[in-house]
Amino acid sequence: MRNKAIASFLLGFMTLLLVPDRPVAGAAALQQDSQGDARIETSYPARVLAAKDDDNTIEGSWTITEAKTPNEDEYSGTLDIAAAGEEENLYELSWETSTGSYSGLGFLEDDRLLVGYGLAQQIYGVALYRINGDGTLDGKWTFSRSNGEVGTEKAEKTTGGNSNRVEGEYRVGGNDPGSTDPEDPDSSYNGSLTIRKVRDTYQVSWKVDNQIYLGVGLRTGDWLIVGWGPGDGFAVMDYKIDNNKANGRWAISGEADLGVEKLTRHGL
Repeated sequence: MRNKAIASFLLGFMTLLLVPDRPVAGAAALQQDSQGDARIETSYPARVLAAKDDDNTIEGSWTITEAKTPNEDEYSGTLDIAAAGEEENLYELSWETSTGSYSGLGFLEDDRLLVGYGLAQQIYGVALYRINGDGTLDGKWTFSRSNGEVGTEKAEKTTGGNSNRVEGEYRVGGNDPGSTDPEDPDSSYNGSLTIRKVRDTYQVSWKVDNQIYLGVGLRTGDWLIVGWGPGDGFAVMDYKIDNNKANGRWAISGEADLGVEKLTRHGL
């Protein structure tokens, strides 16, 4: 993924990306392998770009009724969910918890709210990939300063064997959020993608235009959801929505263990 705005915002964070503060297993410790930047076809099936469902009821205030960090520490708080744009089933999330304030962006797919998030006021992003039977990935992505616009990405596996296994090496091509012309060199990009499985998480890195972006992901069915950003202050959340309740699992950059979070709609 690439964007001139992202490059500007991240310029001050490049040292953190390349020399993380805590070199532990996970996104911050991912080793990079260089791949060629051959261009690939970047058209996307309509099913990846689903329109917002007017009948969904996830917007509003939620109470965190039960939650633990990956270190088994309990926490409490609230979550507010609001629509972030006219399309793409994109939502803004804002947590106020006993451990701090966080903000996120998530795509709603059926009964799953799939989220990338970070500390409030930080730069973070979310990428959602549909895992196809032939091993390719159809993706869409955005970040915290894209004003609700969404980019697209196509990934083709170059190493990694079995198409049922999402981990491996890919070449990618895509378009930045808000792009309307897939051939525009100022808004399209090509690069490489590495996905590595570490217990229940996927540690992800993109290399585009000699810049490296890191992420942490979770798989649910045929979806891979990735939270990404600079340094080690980003995370990923997978909520299963059941009417006025939700069960979530989450992972943070640099960690292979999962946290859990249960929600109830406020006032119920």
